[in-house]
Amino acid sequence: MARYHTITLALLLACMPAAKAAEVAPADAAWSLSLPAGEKVAFRGQVNFDRAGQEPGTMLYPVPGVAGFIVAIAAHAAVIKGRNQEERSEIESGADRVLVPFRKTLDAFSHEELAARAFPAVPLLNLGARPQSGLLIASSPVFYMTQDQSALIVDNTVSVFRAGSDQPVYTNTVRVVSRAVEVENEAIFWQRNGGQRLREASAVLFRESVEIARAYAVAPVATAPGAQRTFRYLEGKTDAIERAEPVSEHCDRALVRNLRGWLVSIPLKHGKPGSPDCAAPAGLLAL
Repeated sequence: MARYHTITLALLLACMPAAKAAEVAPADAAWSLSLPAGEKVAFRGQVNFDRAGQEPGTMLYPVPGVAGFIVAIAAHAAVIKGRNQEERSEIESGADRVLVPFRKTLDAFSHEELAARAFPAVPLLNLGARPQSGLLIASSPVFYMTQDQSALIVDNTVSVFRAGSDQPVYTNTVRVVSRAVEVENEAIFWQRNGGQRLREASAVLFRESVEIARAYAVAPVATAPGAQRTFRYLEGKTDAIERAEPVSEHCDRALVRNLRGWLVSIPLKHGKPGSPDCAAPAGLLAL
């Protein structure tokens, strides 16, 4: 059973559309990575704001003339904004409860460990530092766990700098969504061996997000809007839809550019991860 879980997770996190860095820059091109120093990795529960702020906001303020009407509108807007922020905070706090079983692991999960797992041979610099040569990828990843605890998502905001420059040559957010694990108990699965699976799976997603950014910093996706499609995929075991411009597809995954301009790697709902061309890389079989 343990071997089944190992191979399952490997296949779920593999078959991502490769960020073709080798085609746009030498494979051994020098680059450095920076992350917020001394901080633990940011983890949150996936949030659904679909119902937030949907209650009717009836304005019951007295309106003494035009000036009073303007003041009333401003007061009403402030009340609605405050109420929506409070409701949003409550929803986020509720969503974060999904992380309770993993709190001990996540409290000890640092950016330094994340970088060491994802890129053991790449120099790690403090956020704000600049290398003497090559590229610097300044990264601020935030991870999410789906409410069914079956999948992880990373939103990695990345800026790419050339040595000696304070102006990034590329800035974007890259989202990578893992495929759901198929296990009897997700909490036990992620926490086994001191939370090693949760840490390693996070590193896999982080590595993929950085590689996508690194590739497209050198050979960016065309800025002119292209033909859009509706992509149906899974966030955990829940159906999700993304209206986006296709960038590439491989095996059971697609890389798309969404309406906000983010690059998003998603597991296609009807993908075929079992085909010979989609075998998991050997390094992932150790999970």
